[in-house]
Amino acid sequence: MSAGSVLLEVDGLTVHHGQLCAVREVSLSVRVGETYAIIGANGAGKSTLLRTIAGLHRATSGRVVLDGADLTHARPDARLAAGIALVPEGRRLFPSLTVEENLQVGAYRARKGPFDVARVYELFDWMVSRRRQRASQLSGGEQQAVAIGRALVANPRVLLLDELSLGLAPVVVQRIYALLPELTASGVTVLLVEQDVGQATRVATHVQCLLEGSTTLMGVPGDLTRTQIEAAYFGVSHDEGAER
Repeated sequence: MSAGSVLLEVDGLTVHHGQLCAVREVSLSVRVGETYAIIGANGAGKSTLLRTIAGLHRATSGRVVLDGADLTHARPDARLAAGIALVPEGRRLFPSLTVEENLQVGAYRARKGPFDVARVYELFDWMVSRRRQRASQLSGGEQQAVAIGRALVANPRVLLLDELSLGLAPVVVQRIYALLPELTASGVTVLLVEQDVGQATRVATHVQCLLEGSTTLMGVPGDLTRTQIEAAYFGVSHDEGAER
């Protein structure tokens, strides 16, 4: 598939948690090699959107399409085999397993591609000497790196990153985000969820803002003003904000 072609398409996706509509008719198109960021405040529906794309939530309506194949009703393991891997919020490692064992879990149903455990050790060189250490003994930033590595060994076409910077020190966040260009250069397309607008707009080729489950803004970061982003993020117009 050539660079610039649409790889992941979400069309009119609506998701409910019981009676609550968490995501309302959200659409997006992510092209090969992009880093596409979903921004919004806590509770905006961002994580639900990613989990639905990964198959962990069932959509009420709408479609999830990967490279022309409709995966809307596919199981999570089938989506992983097709090339969609999720790094969940909170890392969700197996705390009693070692670093290497957690990485090996990600290799189950892995697609053919450039990533394996050895390649992950090249990306995160500190892991080699600590590969036999239990995940529960790692810092938050180290756990996040292992969670990313676990997803990479599946050789995803689309890597879903949920709240990548949550709870991490700024210097750790910078190190992890610095890795993204190398991942996209390796052929991985990235769709990330982020509350930190500044961080998201620095790395993303496209951004989309959610508010109460609906899209309020989308576009290329360089074409969007701070005022537009703030209004979309908080749901107020510039004039309304000035009056308060």
